[in-house]
Amino acid sequence: MPPEDDTLADLRRQIDEIDARLHDLLMQRTEVVQSIGAAKGDVANHTRPGREAEVLRRLIARHRGSLPKALIVRIWREMFAALTALQGKLAVAVYAPEGTFGYRNLARDQYGWRTPITAYRSAAQVLEAVAEGRATVGVLPVPRGDETDPWWRSLARTGDAVPKIVARLPFAAVEPPGTDNPEALAISLDGAEPTGDDRAYLLVETQEVVSRSHLRQILASAAFEVLDTQVSEEGGGHFLHLIEVAGTLPAGDERLEALLAQGEGTINQVWAGGGYAVPLSLEEMAAPGPDSIHSP
Repeated sequence: MPPEDDTLADLRRQIDEIDARLHDLLMQRTEVVQSIGAAKGDVANHTRPGREAEVLRRLIARHRGSLPKALIVRIWREMFAALTALQGKLAVAVYAPEGTFGYRNLARDQYGWRTPITAYRSAAQVLEAVAEGRATVGVLPVPRGDETDPWWRSLARTGDAVPKIVARLPFAAVEPPGTDNPEALAISLDGAEPTGDDRAYLLVETQEVVSRSHLRQILASAAFEVLDTQVSEEGGGHFLHLIEVAGTLPAGDERLEALLAQGEGTINQVWAGGGYAVPLSLEEMAAPGPDSIHSP
Protein backbone atom coordinates (compact mmCIF):
# COMPACT_ATOMS: atom_id res chain seq x y z
CA MET A 1 0.00 0.00 0.00
CA PRO A 2 1.46 3.40 -0.96
CA PRO A 3 2.49 5.64 1.97
CA GLU A 4 -0.22 8.17 1.18
CA ASP A 5 -2.83 5.42 1.45
CA ASP A 6 -1.44 4.48 4.87
CA THR A 7 -1.75 8.12 5.91
CA LEU A 8 -5.35 8.38 4.71
CA ALA A 9 -6.29 5.12 6.41
CA ASP A 10 -4.76 6.33 9.67
CA LEU A 11 -6.63 9.66 9.45
CA ARG A 12 -9.89 7.86 8.79
CA ARG A 13 -9.30 5.63 11.80
CA GLN A 14 -8.79 8.77 13.87
CA ILE A 15 -12.11 10.14 12.59
CA ASP A 16 -13.86 6.88 13.49
CA GLU A 17 -12.41 7.04 17.00
CA ILE A 18 -13.47 10.67 17.39
CA ASP A 19 -16.99 9.85 16.17
CA ALA A 20 -17.25 7.08 18.74
CA ARG A 21 -16.13 9.41 21.54
CA LEU A 22 -18.58 12.08 20.39
CA HIS A 23 -21.38 9.53 20.32
CA ASP A 24 -20.49 8.30 23.80
CA LEU A 25 -20.56 11.88 25.10
CA LEU A 26 -23.95 12.54 23.49
CA MET A 27 -25.39 9.44 25.13
CA GLN A 28 -23.83 10.48 28.44
CA ARG A 29 -25.26 14.00 28.11
CA THR A 30 -28.70 12.52 27.47
CA GLU A 31 -28.50 10.44 30.65
CA VAL A 32 -27.53 13.51 32.69
CA VAL A 33 -30.38 15.58 31.23
CA GLN A 34 -32.86 12.81 32.05
CA SER A 35 -31.54 12.74 35.60
CA ILE A 36 -32.08 16.50 35.82
CA GLY A 37 -35.64 16.08 34.56
CA ALA A 38 -36.32 13.41 37.18
CA ALA A 39 -34.89 15.63 39.91
CA LYS A 40 -37.06 18.61 38.86
CA GLY A 41 -40.28 16.61 38.82
CA ASP A 42 -43.44 17.09 36.79
CA VAL A 43 -44.28 20.58 38.03
CA ALA A 44 -41.00 22.22 37.07
CA ASN A 45 -40.55 24.25 33.89
CA HIS A 46 -38.64 22.21 31.35
CA THR A 47 -37.87 24.86 28.72
CA ARG A 48 -34.70 26.75 29.66
CA PRO A 49 -33.98 29.52 27.11
CA GLY A 50 -31.72 31.34 29.55
CA ARG A 51 -29.64 28.27 30.28
CA GLU A 52 -29.39 27.53 26.54
CA ALA A 53 -28.22 31.09 25.90
CA GLU A 54 -25.48 30.73 28.51
CA VAL A 55 -24.26 27.49 26.95
CA LEU A 56 -24.14 28.93 23.43
CA ARG A 57 -22.37 32.08 24.57
CA ARG A 58 -19.73 30.01 26.30
CA LEU A 59 -19.20 27.73 23.30
CA ILE A 60 -18.96 30.55 20.77
CA ALA A 61 -16.54 32.46 23.02
CA ARG A 62 -14.19 29.46 23.22
CA HIS A 63 -14.57 28.34 19.61
CA ARG A 64 -11.43 28.11 17.49
CA GLY A 65 -10.62 26.88 14.02
CA SER A 66 -12.37 26.88 10.67
CA LEU A 67 -15.57 25.03 11.63
CA PRO A 68 -18.34 27.66 11.20
CA LYS A 69 -19.79 29.02 14.43
CA ALA A 70 -23.25 28.76 12.90
CA LEU A 71 -22.80 24.99 12.71
CA ILE A 72 -21.93 24.85 16.41
CA VAL A 73 -25.16 26.71 17.17
CA ARG A 74 -27.15 24.44 14.83
CA ILE A 75 -25.82 21.25 16.45
CA TRP A 76 -26.54 22.46 19.97
CA ARG A 77 -29.96 23.85 19.08
CA GLU A 78 -31.01 20.44 17.76
CA MET A 79 -29.62 18.83 20.89
CA PHE A 80 -31.42 21.31 23.18
CA ALA A 81 -34.73 20.63 21.44
CA ALA A 82 -34.40 16.84 21.45
CA LEU A 83 -33.38 16.67 25.09
CA THR A 84 -36.03 19.17 26.20
CA ALA A 85 -38.65 16.96 24.57
CA LEU A 86 -37.40 14.03 26.67
CA GLN A 87 -38.33 15.97 29.82
CA GLY A 88 -41.82 17.01 28.76
CA LYS A 89 -44.01 18.32 25.99
CA LEU A 90 -42.38 20.61 23.41
CA ALA A 91 -44.64 22.05 20.73
CA VAL A 92 -44.44 25.41 18.99
CA ALA A 93 -47.13 27.75 17.67
CA VAL A 94 -45.85 30.24 15.12
CA TYR A 95 -47.33 33.34 13.52
CA ALA A 96 -47.32 32.64 9.78
CA PRO A 97 -49.52 34.80 7.55
CA GLU A 98 -50.35 33.20 4.22
CA GLY A 99 -47.41 33.17 1.83
CA THR A 100 -44.75 33.85 4.48
CA PHE A 101 -42.09 31.50 5.78
CA GLY A 102 -39.72 33.71 7.79
CA TYR A 103 -41.20 33.09 11.24
CA ARG A 104 -41.63 29.37 10.56
CA ASN A 105 -37.96 29.17 9.57
CA LEU A 106 -36.99 30.97 12.77
CA ALA A 107 -39.06 28.56 14.84
CA ARG A 108 -37.55 25.53 13.10
CA ASP A 109 -34.01 26.83 13.57
CA GLN A 110 -34.62 27.52 17.26
CA TYR A 111 -36.63 24.47 18.23
CA GLY A 112 -35.34 21.71 15.96
CA TRP A 113 -36.52 19.63 13.05
CA ARG A 114 -38.37 17.03 15.16
CA THR A 115 -40.41 19.51 17.21
CA PRO A 116 -44.08 19.83 16.21
CA ILE A 117 -44.63 23.33 14.81
CA THR A 118 -48.12 24.61 14.00
CA ALA A 119 -48.59 27.72 11.85
CA TYR A 120 -51.36 30.20 12.66
CA ARG A 121 -52.61 33.08 10.56
CA SER A 122 -53.03 35.48 13.48
CA ALA A 123 -51.04 36.45 16.55
CA ALA A 124 -54.18 35.99 18.66
CA GLN A 125 -54.30 32.30 17.73
CA VAL A 126 -50.67 31.86 18.78
CA LEU A 127 -51.33 33.54 22.13
CA GLU A 128 -54.39 31.35 22.67
CA ALA A 129 -52.49 28.15 21.85
CA VAL A 130 -49.83 28.97 24.44
CA ALA A 131 -52.30 30.16 27.08
CA GLU A 132 -54.36 26.97 26.72
CA GLY A 133 -51.31 24.70 26.83
CA ARG A 134 -51.66 23.37 23.28
CA ALA A 135 -48.24 24.87 22.54
CA THR A 136 -45.27 25.13 24.87
CA VAL A 137 -43.85 28.10 23.00
CA GLY A 138 -45.24 30.74 20.65
CA VAL A 139 -43.25 32.70 18.07
CA LEU A 140 -44.47 36.22 17.28
CA PRO A 141 -43.05 39.28 15.48
CA VAL A 142 -40.83 41.73 17.35
CA PRO A 143 -43.11 44.71 18.20
CA ARG A 144 -42.95 47.67 15.83
CA GLY A 145 -44.23 51.19 16.32
CA ASP A 146 -46.67 51.23 13.39
CA GLU A 147 -49.02 48.47 14.61
CA THR A 148 -52.69 49.28 15.10
CA ASP A 149 -53.56 46.17 17.13
CA PRO A 150 -50.30 44.91 18.65
CA TRP A 151 -50.26 41.38 20.03
CA TRP A 152 -48.35 42.40 23.16
CA ARG A 153 -51.47 44.03 24.61
CA SER A 154 -52.54 40.51 25.65
CA LEU A 155 -49.63 40.35 28.10
CA ALA A 156 -51.16 43.10 30.23
CA ARG A 157 -52.96 40.65 32.49
CA THR A 158 -52.28 38.63 35.60
CA GLY A 159 -52.71 34.92 36.13
CA ASP A 160 -50.97 31.61 35.53
CA ALA A 161 -52.31 31.34 31.96
CA VAL A 162 -50.79 34.63 30.77
CA PRO A 163 -47.78 34.02 28.49
CA LYS A 164 -44.53 35.88 29.03
CA ILE A 165 -41.73 36.76 26.65
CA VAL A 166 -38.83 34.34 27.15
CA ALA A 167 -36.50 34.67 24.14
CA ARG A 168 -35.57 36.74 21.12
CA LEU A 169 -34.97 35.03 17.76
CA PRO A 170 -32.68 34.38 16.08
CA PHE A 171 -30.36 33.92 19.02
CA ALA A 172 -27.30 33.67 16.77
CA ALA A 173 -27.41 36.14 13.89
CA VAL A 174 -25.69 35.20 10.63
CA GLU A 175 -27.07 38.02 8.48
CA PRO A 176 -28.79 41.37 9.10
CA PRO A 177 -32.57 41.22 9.66
CA GLY A 178 -34.79 41.75 6.64
CA THR A 179 -38.03 40.71 4.97
CA ASP A 180 -36.95 37.12 4.45
CA ASN A 181 -35.14 36.79 7.77
CA PRO A 182 -37.28 38.61 10.36
CA GLU A 183 -36.77 38.90 14.10
CA ALA A 184 -39.22 37.43 16.58
CA LEU A 185 -40.01 37.02 20.25
CA ALA A 186 -40.81 33.68 21.86
CA ILE A 187 -43.54 33.51 24.50
CA SER A 188 -44.23 30.77 27.01
CA LEU A 189 -45.90 30.05 30.33
CA ASP A 190 -42.42 29.09 31.54
CA GLY A 191 -40.56 32.10 32.89
CA ALA A 192 -37.45 33.80 31.58
CA GLU A 193 -34.17 33.27 33.44
CA PRO A 194 -31.38 35.77 34.16
CA THR A 195 -28.16 35.18 32.22
CA GLY A 196 -26.11 38.28 33.04
CA ASP A 197 -26.89 40.02 29.74
CA ASP A 198 -30.63 40.43 29.44
CA ARG A 199 -33.53 42.66 28.43
CA ALA A 200 -36.96 42.79 30.04
CA TYR A 201 -40.40 44.13 29.14
CA LEU A 202 -42.82 46.21 31.18
CA LEU A 203 -46.41 46.97 30.26
CA VAL A 204 -47.56 50.30 31.66
CA GLU A 205 -51.12 51.64 31.50
CA THR A 206 -51.56 55.41 31.68
CA GLN A 207 -54.82 57.31 31.99
CA GLU A 208 -53.79 60.03 29.56
CA VAL A 209 -51.45 60.76 26.70
CA VAL A 210 -47.92 60.76 28.08
CA SER A 211 -44.90 61.82 26.09
CA ARG A 212 -42.11 59.29 25.73
CA SER A 213 -39.66 61.64 27.37
CA HIS A 214 -41.89 62.11 30.42
CA LEU A 215 -42.52 58.37 30.70
CA ARG A 216 -38.78 57.73 30.46
CA GLN A 217 -38.22 60.20 33.31
CA ILE A 218 -40.72 58.38 35.51
CA LEU A 219 -39.12 55.03 34.69
CA ALA A 220 -35.63 56.39 35.33
CA SER A 221 -36.74 57.65 38.74
CA ALA A 222 -37.72 54.05 39.56
CA ALA A 223 -34.24 52.82 38.47
CA PHE A 224 -35.21 51.49 35.02
CA GLU A 225 -32.93 51.97 32.01
CA VAL A 226 -35.30 52.35 29.06
CA LEU A 227 -34.20 50.98 25.69
CA ASP A 228 -37.39 51.22 23.64
CA THR A 229 -41.06 52.15 23.97
CA GLN A 230 -44.23 51.27 22.05
CA VAL A 231 -47.71 52.63 22.69
CA SER A 232 -51.26 51.50 21.95
CA GLU A 233 -54.45 53.51 22.51
CA GLU A 234 -56.85 51.39 24.55
CA GLY A 235 -59.92 53.60 24.45
CA GLY A 236 -61.59 55.48 27.28
CA GLY A 237 -58.61 57.79 27.46
CA HIS A 238 -56.27 54.99 28.48
CA PHE A 239 -52.99 54.06 26.79
CA LEU A 240 -50.88 50.95 27.09
CA HIS A 241 -47.11 51.18 26.73
CA LEU A 242 -44.65 48.37 26.06
CA ILE A 243 -41.33 49.34 27.63
CA GLU A 244 -38.12 47.45 26.93
CA VAL A 245 -35.56 47.90 29.69
CA ALA A 246 -32.05 46.71 30.42
CA GLY A 247 -31.60 43.80 32.82
CA THR A 248 -34.22 41.47 34.27
CA LEU A 249 -37.48 41.74 36.18
CA PRO A 250 -37.37 39.10 38.93
CA ALA A 251 -40.53 38.13 40.77
CA GLY A 252 -41.40 40.71 43.40
CA ASP A 253 -39.10 43.35 41.90
CA GLU A 254 -39.43 46.36 44.21
CA ARG A 255 -38.99 48.73 41.27
CA LEU A 256 -42.54 47.95 40.11
CA GLU A 257 -43.99 49.38 43.33
CA ALA A 258 -41.58 52.32 43.04
CA LEU A 259 -42.76 52.93 39.49
CA LEU A 260 -46.40 53.11 40.59
CA ALA A 261 -45.43 55.52 43.34
CA GLN A 262 -43.33 57.72 41.06
CA GLY A 263 -46.07 57.73 38.41
CA GLU A 264 -48.99 58.36 40.76
CA GLY A 265 -51.66 60.27 38.90
CA THR A 266 -50.26 59.16 35.55
CA ILE A 267 -49.70 55.40 35.74
CA ASN A 268 -52.66 53.18 36.54
CA GLN A 269 -51.19 49.69 36.36
CA VAL A 270 -47.92 47.91 35.64
CA TRP A 271 -47.27 44.33 34.50
CA ALA A 272 -44.05 42.40 33.99
CA GLY A 273 -44.03 41.03 30.44
CA GLY A 274 -41.02 38.73 30.60
CA GLY A 275 -37.68 39.18 28.91
CA TYR A 276 -34.88 37.56 26.96
CA ALA A 277 -31.16 36.84 26.88
CA VAL A 278 -29.40 39.23 24.52
CA PRO A 279 -28.65 37.26 21.32
CA LEU A 280 -25.22 36.71 19.87
CA SER A 281 -24.37 39.50 17.44
CA LEU A 282 -23.18 39.36 13.85
CA GLU A 283 -19.73 40.30 15.09
CA GLU A 284 -19.68 37.49 17.66
CA MET A 285 -20.79 35.00 15.02
CA ALA A 286 -18.28 36.17 12.39
CA ALA A 287 -15.62 33.74 11.24
CA PRO A 288 -12.36 34.07 13.22
CA GLY A 289 -9.45 35.75 11.52
CA PRO A 290 -6.27 33.85 10.63
CA ASP A 291 -4.50 35.12 13.74
CA SER A 292 -7.23 33.91 16.09
CA ILE A 293 -7.43 30.39 14.68
CA HIS A 294 -4.16 29.39 16.34
CA SER A 295 -4.46 31.59 19.41
CA PRO A 296 -4.34 29.81 22.78
